[in-house]
Amino acid sequence: MTSSNTTRSRIKVLYVVESFSTGVYSIIKDIACNLDPDQFELLILYSLRDDSPKNPEADFQYEHITLQYVPMGSLKDYIPAVKTIRNVIKKYQPDCIHVHSSKAGFLGRLAAKGLQKKVLYSPHGFSFLRTDVSALKRWIFFQLEFWICRYLPSKIIAVSEGEYKHALRITKNSIVINNFIDLTMFQKEDNRQSEMIVTCGRITAARNPALFNSIAKKLPNHTFMWVGDGPQRDEINAPNITVTGLLPRTDAVKYVKNACIYVQTSLWEGMPVSVLEAMAAGKPVVASNIVGNRDLIDDGITGYLCDSSSSDQFAERINKLLSSEELRITLGANARLYVEAHHDVQKAIAAYQANYKSM
Repeated sequence: MTSSNTTRSRIKVLYVVESFSTGVYSIIKDIACNLDPDQFELLILYSLRDDSPKNPEADFQYEHITLQYVPMGSLKDYIPAVKTIRNVIKKYQPDCIHVHSSKAGFLGRLAAKGLQKKVLYSPHGFSFLRTDVSALKRWIFFQLEFWICRYLPSKIIAVSEGEYKHALRITKNSIVINNFIDLTMFQKEDNRQSEMIVTCGRITAARNPALFNSIAKKLPNHTFMWVGDGPQRDEINAPNITVTGLLPRTDAVKYVKNACIYVQTSLWEGMPVSVLEAMAAGKPVVASNIVGNRDLIDDGITGYLCDSSSSDQFAERINKLLSSEELRITLGANARLYVEAHHDVQKAIAAYQANYKSM
């Protein structure tokens, strides 16, 4: 137990998180639980989604971490959430506020206005990069990002080089801390190989389930699996696709470890944790050529990048990998080495801690 004198001297960080699920949840958990408890204490204000863990408290059982539930998911929650966040800021008096994802980024900065607090913002995928909405909506999303950053100036922490380039359109006060992975979860000797072609994540427009379904139909003699669930599950009807439903992260990781090939059909990303996990497991990845994915995949070296509108191109690359075990092993080994060099958890934690201290 840390002494009261030490506790008072620790840097107090407030997280505001609306998207407390999937990859954002994993990143936040790994940052929070790896912060030095002698130097930092952390209060996390979080909202829940339908695919959020049922018992998030179990993942944050550390003396330096406190969780507080604040609904932020729907329009009716916004004004009460801003009021609650503002009251928490006044009471907790954090040294630094770190808001995560677009919605919490907007609400958290509204709440912090006039309270003289330093704010960091991690988009985890800018909303104006969405391709399931009109050009007008994307323009509106960009304007919201641009003007909230002027209403309450904040430092943007991009999770990939691609996201960083877009962050600079909003503010020059931007940096990159690449998303990361705890490599101890992916010991090489644990990685077996089935014939399964796997993807992992929430079944939403962002993940482009229609494309995944089309790819599976073009390869009817091979078995596909979607590890997860979501509102667009009905778009998956190919007979050779199994949908697991929502699973704990540890169970989802087992399917990734046992995959033959990992596929990522996303339409937009920040930097996908699921792809990092597949690469850490030594799997060749076939992914859409978008921001986030192309920050990780070196085409033909650690995997393949494909046009997100071309199921034929995906099927061709998958067939190429299926026909050569040597190619799968080579690309998978290259992927693992790349993650070890550029996306290790300890390097990222050191960067986050340095930023919190500098605020």
